[in-house]
Amino acid sequence: MTIFSQNRDLKKTGIYGWTLPAHFVVLTNGEKFNTCPNAGVCGALCYAKNGTYKFKNVMKSHIEKLEWVLYRTDSWMAAVMEELSLKKYVGKFIRIHDGGDFFSQWYAERWLTIAAANPQCTFYTYTKEVVLFKETLKDLIPSNFIVIYSFGGKQDKYIDREVDRHSDVFTDYDKMIELGYFDIEEDDKLAAIGPRKVGLFRNNIKHFIKKQGDRSFGEWSLKTKI
Repeated sequence: MTIFSQNRDLKKTGIYGWTLPAHFVVLTNGEKFNTCPNAGVCGALCYAKNGTYKFKNVMKSHIEKLEWVLYRTDSWMAAVMEELSLKKYVGKFIRIHDGGDFFSQWYAERWLTIAAANPQCTFYTYTKEVVLFKETLKDLIPSNFIVIYSFGGKQDKYIDREVDRHSDVFTDYDKMIELGYFDIEEDDKLAAIGPRKVGLFRNNIKHFIKKQGDRSFGEWSLKTKI
């Protein structure tokens, strides 16, 4: 099984990605599982629940990774550690979760352990698990593990726009720039090493555009009872 993947854009910018199935999924034993327990309005516009992510072979691969973590945790950790020991990862960036999120504290702790053991890499993640990282695990986060709090979840109220590294999804590009958000479209790792206000311009999916209207994810969450 391929542990870290690269599409054309990630390869160009020196990023490897780890992906789980997004949000609600049915495991092979028929059990329902939620990989994004604090998803809010973002769940309605999640790119990782559309397009190629819905292909049977892609979903099968993502579910296999999730079940590897859930049922064979030690095997998964050992494989990740062995993979990261390869020279090709030196100086590279590992994006945790192109789809999915930190569905539990124990799972997040294991990624922090992996990062601490691999200082030759920079790990970064967009997450809705604000309280988990700002409070519960704050003293365990190594310097090479960068957290970007992502608006659109149930814990948006805990994100400080003036202090925290965070991202928001906008429908108005000029407004995004005017509000001081940095466009990272050309190089996603800038979300981790660039200015702390990370601007994401909405996906060009018609029904997503219609549903979001003229609101950013953060604005939408404030007006929505989650």
